[in-house]
Order: sequence, then C-alpha cells, then structure tokens
Amino acid sequence: MNLIDYMLIIIAVVLFGGGVTWCGAVHLNMYKNYHYICLNCSKLYKPKTFRQSLFGLNGGDQRMLKCPHCGKREWANMKKDE
Repeated sequence: MNLIDYMLIIIAVVLFGGGVTWCGAVHLNMYKNYHYICLNCSKLYKPKTFRQSLFGLNGGDQRMLKCPHCGKREWANMKKDE
C-alpha cells in the first residue's frame, strides 16, 4: 500500500466516525427535548433510557415503544417539549 491508500483509509475512517457522532448528537437532542404520546391510552411519557429511544423501531415522527402507563407496545407520536 502506498501513501495515498493510507490517506484514503484515514479520511474514510474520520468521515465515518464524524457521521456516527453527528447522528448520535442529533438523537440525544431529540431524546432530551421530546416526549411521546401513546396512541392506545393517550398519555404523555418519555422512554426510561436513551437506548430504548435509540433502538426503538421508528417511522418518521413515530416510534414503537412500550408505554409505561398501559403496558402495551404501541406506536407513539413525538411531541416537542415546551
């Protein structure tokens, strides 16, 4: 491998790491500033952990989460905190 190959690998790793960091920061901001409304019982809640929010199945402005009030795993709409 020559110098150009090493430089391209370094650039790819830096760009990938930066992209992952940026996506994590955006999602952390959403976790801190949004609550969810259960479509089954209409109660407002926030997931217990960041991990639940991060890995919950999502579809745009909805996320499949387990509601702590009714205990059902339902789609929940996002609502920005005021």
